[in-house]
Amino acid sequence: MRKRLWTVFIKTAMAGAALGTLVVCNVGAQNTGDRITVPFSDGAKPRTLIVKMIQGGITVRGYEGKDAIVETTSRSGNSTRRSSRPSNVPEGMHQIANNSGGLDITEEGNIVTIHGGVMHSSDVVIQVPSQTSLKLETINGGAIVVENISGEVDAQNMNGAVTITNVSGSVVANSMNGKVNVSLNKVTPNKPMSFSTMNGTIDVTLPADMKANLKMKTDNGDIWTDFDVKLDASHAPTVEDNSKKGGRYHVRVDKAMYGSINGGGPEIQFVTSNGNIVIHKK
Repeated sequence: MRKRLWTVFIKTAMAGAALGTLVVCNVGAQNTGDRITVPFSDGAKPRTLIVKMIQGGITVRGYEGKDAIVETTSRSGNSTRRSSRPSNVPEGMHQIANNSGGLDITEEGNIVTIHGGVMHSSDVVIQVPSQTSLKLETINGGAIVVENISGEVDAQNMNGAVTITNVSGSVVANSMNGKVNVSLNKVTPNKPMSFSTMNGTIDVTLPADMKANLKMKTDNGDIWTDFDVKLDASHAPTVEDNSKKGGRYHVRVDKAMYGSINGGGPEIQFVTSNGNIVIHKK
């Protein structure tokens, strides 16, 4: 199977000049100004977009086209590094800050994969056909935003919010430090989902007729919903029997609350350490 590779560098000129895009290796991609158009191999088969960023935010929007359209904006003010003047540099010379970002883009087997640069912060905005599954990861410097997608969405943000709206399919959304806000129009039948954060509120809107079993846990916060949740009071505590290790018997009571909506179905987890859980009926 043929693998297509694009290496994209974003160049920032001095004094706030406009961004330009240089495609170093281009086989089939179209470079128009500050955007790169990447075709999927087969528009009739399922599509997947994978984005992995070290520094920067990710925005993905579904549209009625057939290609992936990638736009990148370098955060020139965030990555300036000043160093002492080397001995071989004469007095009177000034440093030109290297604020360039970079992307590596590949397409293989109807999967478009985008890797962000390591040293400099860039925000990436991508348009894909609405029926595309997503796997998105970023560590520092921005939020993950998803709009108008029908497919499986997996969004992982280390330091920033996750906002997913007007989506049909299934969602796994996690942030270590940030709010998780998700609105689903339709859900994939019998597909478990998970929404979690360490520090932040979880706010999720589900279809009114959705059947699901719920696991809800917040260490420092409250749980709110307008669903008629049938709580499961019989959920057994976790028992750790260490009788073979000196006769110690340990019972650990799980702080999570369990329940069901509309008779029950696949499990949906809502877990936060510091924040409220809000579950809306659409």
